[in-house]
Amino acid sequence: MIAFLDEKVDIWQYLAGANRPVVLYGTGNGADKILDHLIARQIPVSGVFASSGFVRDRSFRGFPVETYEALKERFPDMIVLICFGTSLPDVLSNIDRIAGECETYAPDVPVYGNHLFDSSFYASHEEELSTVRGFLEDEISRDTFDRVISYKLTGDYLFLRPCERPSEEIRTLLCVPDGARYIDLGAYNGDTLLFYTKIFPQIRSVIAVEPDRRNFRKLSETARSNFPSDVSDPSSPSCGKASVSCIRALVSDRDGTAFVPRNRGRGVHETDSSEKGEELTAVSLVTLLQDQKADLIKMDVEGNERKALEGGREVLLRDKPDLIVSCYHRSEDLFSLPLFIKEIVPEYKVYMRHHPHLLCWETEYIFTRH
Repeated sequence: MIAFLDEKVDIWQYLAGANRPVVLYGTGNGADKILDHLIARQIPVSGVFASSGFVRDRSFRGFPVETYEALKERFPDMIVLICFGTSLPDVLSNIDRIAGECETYAPDVPVYGNHLFDSSFYASHEEELSTVRGFLEDEISRDTFDRVISYKLTGDYLFLRPCERPSEEIRTLLCVPDGARYIDLGAYNGDTLLFYTKIFPQIRSVIAVEPDRRNFRKLSETARSNFPSDVSDPSSPSCGKASVSCIRALVSDRDGTAFVPRNRGRGVHETDSSEKGEELTAVSLVTLLQDQKADLIKMDVEGNERKALEGGREVLLRDKPDLIVSCYHRSEDLFSLPLFIKEIVPEYKVYMRHHPHLLCWETEYIFTRH
């Protein structure tokens, strides 16, 4: 782990004073954001490389895309900045190999929003972060919280390794009743639909919401292939599983029309209408449920979590459902989401878990009254 954390120097300040070649590993949206921050701080970049299978006759932001070996030969003392997230074992193994040969970091840049989690941001929100840490119920949560902050400040992804927990562990934190209704917000291709109905077989009704057209098509196929259209039919080979309703919409704080960028990058997220993006149906959690009771809500909605919660205030007050809320899309999510939710339902117990991933993606808060 890096030594400069105790000196209150973040990764960007460290790079500015390192006086060594800085190279980027990756050419996607993350590389764009990291390069922009480096340019803003007048930190020069000496090159860009990609994994061997992605090195072709191409360039990225004026840099030829090279191999790691070529840059290592030219800059033996280079600092490598990883510009993408992954959980693939072979890619992680390659990153660890590079880290064994070069000083390597994975700078944290927000998926959405403009607030960078640097030392200045931390100092501005230290009181809120301290309040949220005080909410956390167990030592695993507190350790995860501390390590996520250390990673965000330093870019040292090794901070996250000791707090990686298997996703299945969540069944020990929640108490899902028989006949439960599960609301999957940001259902993607149906992977979480399958996961949560497997670990909680007592779920009998699901509302799965996904805004992206291609993902929604895959979600619908997953639902058709794995769940019965009529759970009351005893002849159904899937009898006993949940009934699933799939809805293509963006969950927000209101009903109506939302605008999403046509160049979406990593996912579908709400933007200002002045950008004239693609129109999409927006729906609040209250409208989505009508008078139906929610027992479990998973929320991974690409930076729209706060708006989704605002639109679901009545549901939280009425049903006090268990919640699984992603907290990695925006820098402020780490404190603003739990503060907002605890304001609505003070009796919630709060846990934090991080699942295996290079970056602090796959990090979530769990809220339960049990």
